[in-house]
Amino acid sequence: MRRIVELMVSCGDSKETVSRAIGCSVPTLELHFDEELKNGYAKKRREILTWMERGARKGNATLIKRLEEMTRVTGAAADFEAQQQEGTTPAPVAGPTRAAKRGKKEVQREDAFNAGANSEWGEDLAPLPGTKPN
Repeated sequence: MRRIVELMVSCGDSKETVSRAIGCSVPTLELHFDEELKNGYAKKRREILTWMERGARKGNATLIKRLEEMTRVTGAAADFEAQQQEGTTPAPVAGPTRAAKRGKKEVQREDAFNAGANSEWGEDLAPLPGTKPN
C-alpha cells in the first residue's frame, strides 16, 4: 500500500485521487501515509536515477546521454542561480553571422536574368522590357 501511495504521489496525483485509489479518506491518508506524501517524489526519483545509472554503467548509450543531459542542465541552472545571487549576468555570446540562404526561386530568377551574359548570345536572351523571364 505504501508503494502505491509513493508511486501515485511521485506521478503528481492529488491527495484526493490517492485516497480514492486506496479506499480511504484524505485525513486517514494524511495520518497513516504522511512519510510517503512528503517524500514519495524524492524516493521514486532517487530510485529511477539509480536504475538509470546502473544501465549507463552497463553501456546503455541512451541512458548515458540522458544522464549527461540531466547533469549539464542542472549545472547550467546552478551557474545561472549563482550569477543571479551575485547580481551579474553573463554577456550574451553572439554567434557568427551568416548570410541569409537564398531560396530556390530566388536563385532561378537570378539565373534567368543572367542567362547568356558574357556569351555570344548577347542581348538575344535578355527578357523583354516589362516581362518576367520564365
